[in-house]
Amino acid sequence: MKSWTLWLTLLATAICILNISGLDDKNILLFLSSPPFWLLETPWFSSHIIHPTSLPQSALYIMTVFFWFILGKLFDRLIYGVTITKK
Repeated sequence: MKSWTLWLTLLATAICILNISGLDDKNILLFLSSPPFWLLETPWFSSHIIHPTSLPQSALYIMTVFFWFILGKLFDRLIYGVTITKK
């Protein structure tokens, strides 16, 4: 249970569930814990690529969980290294 991937993904999923349930009604917790959301809110991104209000909310949840999953994988690889098993 020392996997960063597991814990970061669970934390991101819990934040998304809190947002869906209405406990984070102003999206503050989701915004503070989601770097993809930060990128979407930049003026350059919203004027040149897509405005965040035109994305479905489920896409924000998927991007948040996916970001923390990838970051957890990166941490696991950096901390624990690549384990090669010989058969």
